[in-house]
Amino acid sequence: MEIEALNCRCCGGILKVKSNLCVCEYCGATNFISDVANKYINQLNRANKLRQEREFDNAARIYDNILAENVPTADILWYRTLCEYGIEYVPDPISDKYIPTMHRVREESILSYHYYVEALSAADKEQKATLEKEADYINKIQNEYLNIAKNESPYDVFICYKETDEATGEKTEDVEVADALYRDLTSRGFKVFFARVTLKSKLSVDYEPYIFAALKSARAMVVIGTRSEYFMSVWVKNEWGRFLKLMQDNPSKQMFFACDDPEELPRAFAQKQAALLGEDDALENLADNVESFLRSKVTKKANDKPDREEAYQKVLKIVRMRDHFRAVNSINNFLNLYPEDAEGYWLRLINKYKCTPSTISKLKANLFEEPDYSKAIQYADEAQKREFLEIAKTCNNNLEQQKEFDRLLENESIKYVNEFSKETPEGRDILGIKEKATTIAKKVESYNYILRYTFAAGVFLYLLGNLISVAILNSLNRKGILLSASVGLPLIILGVAIMLSYNWIVDIIATIAVIVFSVLSAYNTNAAPFFRIIAIIIPVIAYMATNNSYYLNRLKNKMLHVTVDLQKTLNELKLITDKASTKLSQFASDLLKEFKKNRIIENNVIEIHDDDYFKAQTKIKEIYKDEAKKYDALINMSIPTETGSKVKRTDSALGLIALIFSFIPALNIIGAGIAIYDILADKHRQYTHVGSVASLLLDMFVIACLYIMLMAI
Repeated sequence: MEIEALNCRCCGGILKVKSNLCVCEYCGATNFISDVANKYINQLNRANKLRQEREFDNAARIYDNILAENVPTADILWYRTLCEYGIEYVPDPISDKYIPTMHRVREESILSYHYYVEALSAADKEQKATLEKEADYINKIQNEYLNIAKNESPYDVFICYKETDEATGEKTEDVEVADALYRDLTSRGFKVFFARVTLKSKLSVDYEPYIFAALKSARAMVVIGTRSEYFMSVWVKNEWGRFLKLMQDNPSKQMFFACDDPEELPRAFAQKQAALLGEDDALENLADNVESFLRSKVTKKANDKPDREEAYQKVLKIVRMRDHFRAVNSINNFLNLYPEDAEGYWLRLINKYKCTPSTISKLKANLFEEPDYSKAIQYADEAQKREFLEIAKTCNNNLEQQKEFDRLLENESIKYVNEFSKETPEGRDILGIKEKATTIAKKVESYNYILRYTFAAGVFLYLLGNLISVAILNSLNRKGILLSASVGLPLIILGVAIMLSYNWIVDIIATIAVIVFSVLSAYNTNAAPFFRIIAIIIPVIAYMATNNSYYLNRLKNKMLHVTVDLQKTLNELKLITDKASTKLSQFASDLLKEFKKNRIIENNVIEIHDDDYFKAQTKIKEIYKDEAKKYDALINMSIPTETGSKVKRTDSALGLIALIFSFIPALNIIGAGIAIYDILADKHRQYTHVGSVASLLLDMFVIACLYIMLMAI
């Protein structure tokens, strides 16, 4: 079963996630990964793919579902913002980096869009820097597009159609229908947006501002679809979907359809008038209907203001529902009709802070600096002014009180942590436990030191003694047998004694066996190879038997017991730090109660913020984490459990070099030295060193073979 992996938000490449900030190795884009993202990997990958395919509405629905089920996080809020502005990341041919391209211009700046503002609030320092950099870039594109759109003359009709069939690459039948309708409507004196003609002199990357200007200004849209799938193609759906949203808040707009079968129309077009292209004079009738609408009383009525109270109540209802996105358009349309309406500006202020008229007094903000507040006061009557001013004072007081409490909590939390080790029982306990852990760890290290260096010295002396014996035997032939034994044998015995020093019984037995079989090999020429091989093999077998046994190896046994004590000590430290963290939480809660006690504020207005005392809590918990991290290697090395045995790799380059040298008798001792160094350098035995161990065993085999060959001469 494949492991789920997140894809890059820009290029779609698979991310190697190691922290909450992850740089894509394919495009260099910075991705920030929340716990929510890790829960919804498949959904996010699907949504990101839809964004890359420019199906922004479908992607937005997935993000909305995730946001509805979880506490909003910076990454999901940012992805949702990208959908609203139709942001696609495309590779820059010069730098090869992926840069944002906008496919949905909006009049509201991305910098003030509520999902983006929420994303900034939820982001940490590094995430915030990434967000602000990208948002500034997108904002520049948006301003450029809006400036282009401002200079465009208004359109009467927008023709929406599919230009190219994706399967064949040829132009669709819709093009001919759209072209005929364009010529007919143009001849009747209407200004018509027809992409094939209107955008003919423009580059494809520059289409969006002209499409936006036409969608916004056109009073009628005609959607053409000779096939059902054409209605749902990405760009066609993008255009009619945006026009439908504009229609919701602007009754002066209308949509018409031309198709072969009305049953093939998308559900969004239900109860809308459609022209059947198979009928005679279908296009002429369609053009007549469009002209009739544009010149009818519907257009005239749109120029008349609707009843103010009715329009206001409609907007108020949307604000109370907390449908912030829809409310923005509704309020702006209301203010376009009533630019001097105080309550309209007040509603826009309320919606900006994502509250309702009944909850705004709980807000912690300086409303006096808000342009919408100034406008509301400017156009308000005396009663409204008093109401707005009273609420603004309350909100400002809430803000000041929150700031005061934040400063108090931050100072007291820092003081609590700084005096923690001196003034609290937990702090004194922690100091004692840390000292105890340090003492135990030193014991573990000393046992480990003895194990490593007795192994190194013993193996080296053992191999050296054998090689000296072979060298003398080789130079003097059989006459040098006694000399070989007298020079090499002491080194061999000394090496065995040191190598097996952590089990005296095995050490004595192996040493006596080596002496006996070495002497026999010196005096019994016929059986000398056999006795010499046994003498070489015995200490190797003895070492392998004792080295990996916590029962036969007294040093390993001691190390195990001491390390278990170290683990218990760290567990004690965790309990103490958890207790201290809980005590700090209670301290913060008591501080908040005391703060509210003598102040006239609502109990649910002033809060404990994450970035205050939680920092102090984290600092306390880090005491345990730092200690555990410090001794993690010792514990993994010493305690034989599945979680403790964390072998990182099986071999190294030095091990392979040592193995090669072992095949060359003249370089045998050098290869042994390299192998021993490779094993010694691994201080906490985190590698298996297959090459180095194999090299040492091969050294023994080569020495044995040399004895046999020389004794046979």
